[in-house]
Amino acid sequence: MTSLIVDASVVAKRLVLDSDTDKAKVLFANWGRGALEIYAPAILPAEIANMLWKRARRALLSAEAVEELYREFSAFHIPLWPIEDLAELSLALALKNGHSVYDGLYVALAIKTGWDLVTADERLYNMLSPSMPEIHLLRDYA
Repeated sequence: MTSLIVDASVVAKRLVLDSDTDKAKVLFANWGRGALEIYAPAILPAEIANMLWKRARRALLSAEAVEELYREFSAFHIPLWPIEDLAELSLALALKNGHSVYDGLYVALAIKTGWDLVTADERLYNMLSPSMPEIHLLRDYA
């Protein structure tokens, strides 16, 4: 069975209508059918909560809608990988590539496990894809 790492940008596309939401829904449907396994670093819940909070703060979503979307996210039960074993590599990657340590946790998990990383973050993808064929853009992921 294929194992994938999804980052917060992919989960956000699954929760909130946006470009590539359809692709995120297909990925999650495949996971729900048991066609693949998905994982994420344990920082994922905090990143999703922060993304939803920003949408409420900008008045794009009501507080009630944000709370409901967070409950929906929690019901996914995405297996979370402890970040303690990823932090040092994430820091090294951030220093080398100029992206955040938070993004680096997803990349570090991909490196440590050998699994592909799916992201909707084009900046991260463009920065890493030349040297990391394991990273895929959600919109291109088949």
